[in-house]
This record gives sequence, structure tokens and C-alpha cells, in this order.
Amino acid sequence: MIRYKRYAGEKVYLTALAADDAETITKWYNDFDVTQFMNEEHREIKSLLTVRDEVAEMIKSDEAFAIFDKETDALIGYCQCGDSLKFLLGEKDYWRKGYDIEALDFLLDFGFNIKNRNVIMVNAYSHDERALACYEQVGFKKTAIYRERLLRGKDKYDLIFLDMLATEYFQREKRQRNEL
Repeated sequence: MIRYKRYAGEKVYLTALAADDAETITKWYNDFDVTQFMNEEHREIKSLLTVRDEVAEMIKSDEAFAIFDKETDALIGYCQCGDSLKFLLGEKDYWRKGYDIEALDFLLDFGFNIKNRNVIMVNAYSHDERALACYEQVGFKKTAIYRERLLRGKDKYDLIFLDMLATEYFQREKRQRNEL
């Protein structure tokens, strides 16, 4: 299948999500290491048929992207920039190596410059320190906490909401250009 690179950086490129991506996404949804930080909807075992339907819905939105490793052309995640950001880096070998930061930068550019959003929101559970650090690193700010929103065994976790305003994004972009 031909993939048109909408955004390309040093490590990743973003392209339109395709129906064929459902198989890989199904693998991720059925891997506890990947889904342990996701909400309950994504923690249940999912069939390929169910994921195909979900991917078809995301494709209709024109705001969903597949994330590919630029060097290997391997599908490593997906993201969507609707009212609330969806982001999954499903390939564990790519965690904590900057692939998420680069993909999020592209997604923010799309959200603020192409879709003309004034605010982009995202959320994560308090035990997902990797995601929270990533979101804060690209400029999201914590805005609300739903206390003890998730119960896993005896452990309770807060649901943390973050957002970024367009003015904050453009100030960040201006600072980054000035540093070059």
C-alpha cells in the first residue's frame, strides 16, 4: 500500500490511518503492557472485527493518523486530534526514545495550524507517568484532576486532564524558532 507522508521528521512520519492498520492495532489492544494505562473501554479483549469498526470510524474523521518509523516504515502507533487528543504508541520498543514527542509535535501543528483549534485537551491516569511527562514536555498544562477515578485491585488512580491553548502553542513555536 502506498503511504503519503503528511508530516515527516527525523524519526517518524504521520500518514492517513488505513483499514489495514486494524490488525496491528488489535495486537496492541490485546497486550496488557500497552493497555494498562488506558481507560476500561480499551482494556477489554478486542476482536479484529471490533477494531476494524473503530478504525473505520477514525478514518471518517479526517483527523486520525498512523505513526510510522521513518527508517523501517513500521507502523508504531496512531493518533487523532479531535476535541480531545487520542494517542497510542503501541510498539514498546519505541517507548522513551522521543518518537512520541515528535509525533505529538506534528499532531499539535495539525490541530492548531490546520484545524484552527483554540484548545487541545488530553487526559491520562496518574500512574501513567510516561504519558504525563510526555504531554508536559510538549507544553500541555494540568487543568483538572478527577480523584480516584480508576480502581485496580486495591490501588486507586486519579484521572488527570491537561490542555494547551493556541496562544501557548504559538509562543512555544516562536521560542523554538528563536533558539535555532
